[in-house]
Amino acid sequence: MGQVLLFLAAVNSVPWALYFLLRDRAAEGEVWALFAWLLPTVWSPTIVALLLTRWADGPTGVREALGRLRYPREGIRWLALAAAVPASATATAVFVARAAGEGAPFIPLVAVPFVVVMQCLTGAVGEELGWRGFLLPRLRMRYGRLPAVWAGASFWSLWHLSSFFFPGMPQQLVPPLLFLLPVAFTGVFLGLVFMEGRDSVLATMVGHLSVNITMALRGADGSSVVFWWTLCVVYGAVALAGTVRFGSQTPAIR
Repeated sequence: MGQVLLFLAAVNSVPWALYFLLRDRAAEGEVWALFAWLLPTVWSPTIVALLLTRWADGPTGVREALGRLRYPREGIRWLALAAAVPASATATAVFVARAAGEGAPFIPLVAVPFVVVMQCLTGAVGEELGWRGFLLPRLRMRYGRLPAVWAGASFWSLWHLSSFFFPGMPQQLVPPLLFLLPVAFTGVFLGLVFMEGRDSVLATMVGHLSVNITMALRGADGSSVVFWWTLCVVYGAVALAGTVRFGSQTPAIR
């Protein structure tokens, strides 16, 4: 449990420490300050996880941690599901928001490759080895599978709180609860994908990328209450259904 507490303390300290260092420059419109806050923040889960693993388990532990990037061939359907579910959830929320008159233009087609590259450099790739690959197995060892999934998702959701205060972040357009709830439900989905994929983070990276890329394509107003409530309902239903299905299974030997 000590490693879990150290991990949570470290990854939550990074964004807040950088917030106090960089917020004034970001408020003045200096784009470099936003990226100087964002990149260390989103990569801190992986960096902290690897440092703690190296400290506790040595180079062998680090190699095992990086081995979570592989994906079992027999779990390919979960890889596809990880990509499809977030894309479908976002598409549903965009459709409902546009039907309610809260739509927005989609980004230009020529900007899509840039969005994909930026998302690969930030959250999805930088976070998953930490939040899913490091934290979930340790929570599972102590509390069991489903409590670990829900606790890990809650910790991950609350970690996003600093983004509501840093100048230039899109979360400032959204009521905090309407953002944090679907993030937590998404975390449950990613946690279940991780468990079903034999503790591989590749599928969770794909799922996380699917979330971020489809959200970045826009189509709905970022402050649309309808959009965020729809996401909350869809991801909540996915998290509940996954929990019921997962809870009915016989625990696998890890």
